[in-house]
Amino acid sequence: MTDFVPPSCEIITIGTELLLGQIMDTNTTYLAHELGQMGIVVRFRTTVGDHLKEIIAVIRNALERCDMVMTTGGLGPTQDDLTREAVAAVAGVELTFKRDLMDQIEAMFRKYGYQMPASNRRQAYIPQGSSAIPNPVGTAPAFVTDIQGKPVISLPGVPRELKYLMQHAVAPTLRSRYNLMHNILSYRVLKVVGLGESGVDRLVGDLMKPGENPEVGLLASPGEIRIRVAATGKNKEEADGMIEPVVAEVRRRLGNKILGEDHDTLESVIHRLLERHQMTAAILETFTGGAVVRKLRGFFGKSVLQGLVCRSASDFPRFLKPVPPITNPEVASAIAGRYRDEANTDVGLAVLGSPEQNGKEFSVEGHAVALGHGIERYFSWKMTGDLYSLQERGAIIALNTLRLALLQL
Repeated sequence: MTDFVPPSCEIITIGTELLLGQIMDTNTTYLAHELGQMGIVVRFRTTVGDHLKEIIAVIRNALERCDMVMTTGGLGPTQDDLTREAVAAVAGVELTFKRDLMDQIEAMFRKYGYQMPASNRRQAYIPQGSSAIPNPVGTAPAFVTDIQGKPVISLPGVPRELKYLMQHAVAPTLRSRYNLMHNILSYRVLKVVGLGESGVDRLVGDLMKPGENPEVGLLASPGEIRIRVAATGKNKEEADGMIEPVVAEVRRRLGNKILGEDHDTLESVIHRLLERHQMTAAILETFTGGAVVRKLRGFFGKSVLQGLVCRSASDFPRFLKPVPPITNPEVASAIAGRYRDEANTDVGLAVLGSPEQNGKEFSVEGHAVALGHGIERYFSWKMTGDLYSLQERGAIIALNTLRLALLQL
């Protein structure tokens, strides 16, 4: 463990267009990642429209609960660009004109062959006592205003400009101010499949203690649960040393429910297992509508040699018929085996079922079987929902059935 206490930050994105969904906020995601890499913890992410009183309120609130505040947007030349006024009001100071900033803005217009509109003069004003950050890639200078001993860092909303200023000016300043020159955030992500979020929480929930170092968190996404173990240390070795025992404990508790780490996917893990055992696979699917084949398309011609998609068992080619009702492992295994033999591969994976529609919803009894030399694994399930969800979920179950079968080798 380390006695390092990481500083906290709130990111405030400013602009009514964000609240209306007219543009996507990529700035917050970028800033949160960059701050995290430095060892700064982002505690809150807030979006506010172009209303002066509301911007003032969220900045004040952020200063109450975090060590620093970072704003993006609202530094343009128009009347609804109000970040300068809001920060000045929170600091209790007036805006002051900076001739050097004005010269830089005018030079930017001349560079591109334009005459500067009078409205751009607004961008040369910053709150009194603030430290200006010149913007060599745009017309909106940034600035840092200390309020109650905490920095409020105001950056332009244009992503290209924000990234440039973050990398070349803001990050070095923050590293120096908070003595982060030798602190680093490291993390590992364990990916879980075949177990829901509540199931994962039941098994590892006691390890999740917000604010601890290391810190464990869950992120649910379609088809998998991500367990993130993060630590901040004086160097990577110290941080990784704190992470490793937690990762080992999570692995001990979850076993083969963990498909891999970081950039691993269900498909890439299956490909590695097939290659390791020098095996090839063929895929047969019905109600999933080609979802399994689509997920594995990057490995066709390598470890996956053939794929067959049919609407239902009635559309099977002749070599798979006759097909009795698929209600048990024996029938499903027989189909997978016949297809594997026809495709001349080591493993056959079949995902079978006939969806039934009731109004807008579909229901299906699915069967997934992976059959090959030395392996056989079968799984059946019942599921209700829209057709796309049934197909995607069915594909993930089928692929996980194959993964678990290959782990038997």
